[in-house]
This record gives sequence, C-alpha cells and structure tokens, in this order.
Amino acid sequence: MKPISFAEPETIVKAKIALVSFDSLGDGLIYLMIASNLQRNGFDVTCYGNIAYQMRAWLPDMNIRPYPPVDRIEAELAAYDLAIVSPPSFIRASMDESTTARLRENWLLICQKAPENWHFDHTERIRHSVASNKFQQLHGLLNSSGSIRFREYADESAVEMALQYLRDKMNLENVSKKPPIVAPKGLLHRRYRKRIVVSPDSAGPEKKNWRPTSFLDLCHRLKALGYVPEIVVAPKNHASWVRRTNGAFDVPRFDDIGELAAYLYESCVVVANDSGNGHLASFLGIPVVTIYRKRNPLFHWRPDWEPGIVVCPPFSLPWLKESLWKYLVRPAQVIDAIKRLQRRAN
Repeated sequence: MKPISFAEPETIVKAKIALVSFDSLGDGLIYLMIASNLQRNGFDVTCYGNIAYQMRAWLPDMNIRPYPPVDRIEAELAAYDLAIVSPPSFIRASMDESTTARLRENWLLICQKAPENWHFDHTERIRHSVASNKFQQLHGLLNSSGSIRFREYADESAVEMALQYLRDKMNLENVSKKPPIVAPKGLLHRRYRKRIVVSPDSAGPEKKNWRPTSFLDLCHRLKALGYVPEIVVAPKNHASWVRRTNGAFDVPRFDDIGELAAYLYESCVVVANDSGNGHLASFLGIPVVTIYRKRNPLFHWRPDWEPGIVVCPPFSLPWLKESLWKYLVRPAQVIDAIKRLQRRAN
C-alpha cells in the first residue's frame, strides 16, 4: 500500500507596492490611511513619506520609510511590482512635460486633483512585468491613476473622498476609515480632560488664520472656566508666540510629529485653524474644533477621522474684504463647540 502524500499548500506571494505620499501633514495622514487599506486588502505595502516616518511608532504593523534621496528614488521604486506615487514637492518641481510623460508610464501617479496628463492605464505594462498571480492581485488598481477627487462632490470630506476612491477606482473590497494606530507604551487617550490644545497657526496663507488676539482671548476665557489651554505652533513660530503670551499660557515646543502626536493624544480637545494639527488630532481620535474662514461647515478639507465641529462666520458677503471674517467668528462660538464635543465624547 502506497503511503498517502499530501501536497504542500501553495504559498501566496503578495504583490509588493510602494506608496509615496505627498509631503504636507494632512495629505501625509490620508496616504497613511490609503497604505493601511492596501495592506488590509492583502498587498505587501511600503509607505514612503517624511510625515509618515515620524508617525511610524504609532503604526507598528506597517512598513514606513522616509523619502529616498531624489537621485535614488526611481531606482528604489523600480524594485516594487507597482509604485503608486503622489509626487512630493521635490519631485513636482522638476515635472515638466517630458518628465511627467516618463514618470506616468513607470509610476501610477495620483493626487487630490491631478492634471489630466497624469493618467495612464498600467494594465498591459504590469501584465508583462510581473508573475501572473501578482498581476491578478494588482489588476483592479492599474487604471486608477489621476485624481482622488475623481467626480463632483457635495459635502464629503477629503477623507471620505479618499475612501470612495479606494472602493470605486482601486476596487478594494475591505476599506476602513479608522487608521490602525497603536499608542506608544505609557500614553493614555485623552488623559488630561481639562487640557485644550489651541493651534493658532497653519502652513497656509495668513488669510486662513483667525486673529492671534482672538485666540488669546479664547485662552483667557477657557482658563476662567477651569480649562487648561496650551498653545501649540510650528517650531518657526514658537518664539513669537512665547513672547505674545507673556507667560500666561504654556507654549510647548515639538520638533517631531511623533512627539506632537503623543501630546495631542492625551489632550481633551484641539482648537485649530484649517491646519495640519487639526488633521493629526482627528487621526488620533481627538475631537477637533476647526475655525474656518468661509460659511461652509462641511468644507472638503475639514478633519474627519473623528467627529468634530467647524466654526464659521455667521454670514459671508462677497464684496467685503477677505480678512473681515476674522472679526465675525467669536470666542463664545468656539467655547460652545468645545462643550458640545466634550458632551459627545464623555
């Protein structure tokens, strides 16, 4: 009698994807969400980005690397079965017509709103460059280059648009809004229930920012109500805000996104302009009050991983000067929004 033989189960070799993020904080977090969803759907994903790399301790199950040097990035990405790239600034600066034509045929180029000449169907290229089993895995992704915001939207957030892009253009079946973060040891979510982080600057033009005097007025009112307001700004603005507060409030300094994340994670609520700090707090599950210059509480780039509130001017008059909105948003509106978020979260 012949011995029974059992065939070894076939090992599934995952297709290797490089995802290169754009370099702003808000975009960097959205691309971390995209990378985690690609991984959730069975791909072997490496996420490249300097913002992402500073967050690597929070996503221990993901392979995250800093950007390669500009003169080595094409060679490094060539080692993957597919490179999905939202070109960071140091690449976009040299993307003339001929460079774009070359890159779009080697990388699957994506962006929130991409130029039409970024689109390229990679189906036939990948069919002839990878093993058939990997091609079958990748097939649904290969004609998804171009704009993440691929149609007209009403009040969807940038986060929701990215999720719809993953479902409808990349054909992913298992999509989640919640990033798979793991807090570093010793941190407790919203530990300091009275600490309100106030973030009065942004990376955008000054016209996006509420008046500094209004932020300081808000801090004084919060302190009188028993809260502990602390002011967080970019390192380049730290010294000026230390002088501006004149010792009335703490102004901690953070030179690393990971350190800032730890601080935000243990705070109660974040109040910010339309800025990256608001997106980071929301990504970490912290409620955010966003102060926005237009009368549109559902503007596309609002933080939207965690429920938040957008505070806007009560009306907008197109013929008035752009900066007048800053006088129409009142600290009392912001305090009311903070209290509403606290009631929701507690």
